Amino acid sequence: MPGIMEGRSVVVTGAAQGIGFAIAEVAAKESAAVVLNDVNVEGLEAAAQRLRDAGARAVAHPGDSSNRAVAAAMVDRAVSEFGRLDALACAGFRRIHGPAETFRDEDWCMMVEQGLTGHFRCAQEAARVMLPAGTGSILFITSIASRVAVPGVVAYTAVKSGLVGLARQLGVEWARRGVRVNALAPGMTLTPGLAMPREAAAQLPSGRAVRPEEIADMAVFLLSPKAEQITGQEIAVDGGAAVGRGAGF
Repeated sequence: MPGIMEGRSVVVTGAAQGIGFAIAEVAAKESAAVVLNDVNVEGLEAAAQRLRDAGARAVAHPGDSSNRAVAAAMVDRAVSEFGRLDALACAGFRRIHGPAETFRDEDWCMMVEQGLTGHFRCAQEAARVMLPAGTGSILFITSIASRVAVPGVVAYTAVKSGLVGLARQLGVEWARRGVRVNALAPGMTLTPGLAMPREAAAQLPSGRAVRPEEIADMAVFLLSPKAEQITGQEIAVDGGAAVGRGAGF
């Protein structure tokens, strides 16, 4: 039975592991052709091969997607490999934590460049193809850090909050031209970088951390034609963390 992404192609950044790979995997299971992007060349090729082994059409396109040339090339790769670009999910982002009062300029600038400016460049490059076609969907992976404040994540919170505003602006600006833009805010998610103890996760309203595939299921829905009237929104998949006690992530 065809999936909800049948006949469509998707670019996913940060796709070598974690949430990014989960999005690519669910998109492929829903019949999409996928371009995977990441700076981790070895991990990226292994991820793409894993999808191909499962019968998906998937190619690896390594590089730093915050770089304009890389962003443009991965969009062009989708068009050249699959004849079109229908969806973009931006999940790649390097984070550095630290107290606000001592946070270094160079770390702040790197995180804003990668996580906010870089995502905007990816969206612009995708729009170069999508707007003339009159169809497309773009998704920024944010965080419940855009909704709650936690000490030690000043740049991360600023970047993720900025992405919410960017999704809102682009979602409205491009809506009548057929391109939707949304944000998806994970709560504490079981990724390789998760450091929260099991007992802390048990304090979340849902009683457990979120699985990457649960984030990916919502991401692919938002990227699909099933979400045709959803744009300019941030949707949380966090087990109630941002609105209940235990907002840890």
